[in-house]
Amino acid sequence: MSILKALIKPKEYIGNIFSDKKSGWYYFFVYGLTFALIGPVLSLYSLIFQMSYSFNKAVLYSLTTYFMDLLTVIIFSFLLSVLSGLNFEKILKFYVVVNIPVWIGDVFDIYQPLRILSNLGFLYSFYVLWIGIGTLNLRKQAVFIVGLHLILYVLNALLSEMIATNPLLHKILKLI
Repeated sequence: MSILKALIKPKEYIGNIFSDKKSGWYYFFVYGLTFALIGPVLSLYSLIFQMSYSFNKAVLYSLTTYFMDLLTVIIFSFLLSVLSGLNFEKILKFYVVVNIPVWIGDVFDIYQPLRILSNLGFLYSFYVLWIGIGTLNLRKQAVFIVGLHLILYVLNALLSEMIATNPLLHKILKLI
């Protein structure tokens, strides 16, 4: 079953991911590590060639956003598994699928003036999240889960920007 089916038919796809034998870490390493590269790679290109960032600054930004995206998936999965009592790997598998629209939406990072449109993927991820909440029988915690998704997304963006624009890190990179 194609992972892109999660975008087209998320109800059907999410219903099937819990019955397959693949672990949450499989989803994280195969799909998460791959799809999360879309934004950073395209940002690297656009920051250097369109925005005239230095190579070091663009690499720092791209690496920061990549690792922060992946860390956000792990943090969400850990918090929800602890608070709901569900298996961490089950939540990890689910949340990687929730983030695929976010990562695919990052294709707009190829042209910085259109970057705001990458939020369309984030908005669609709420639909996928809602379907998964129902599949996992977590409707009673839906407000918390949706809030956690939103808060982690905003924190991810803010922290990524703060880290990537930190003058101390730029000085360290120049020394390397």
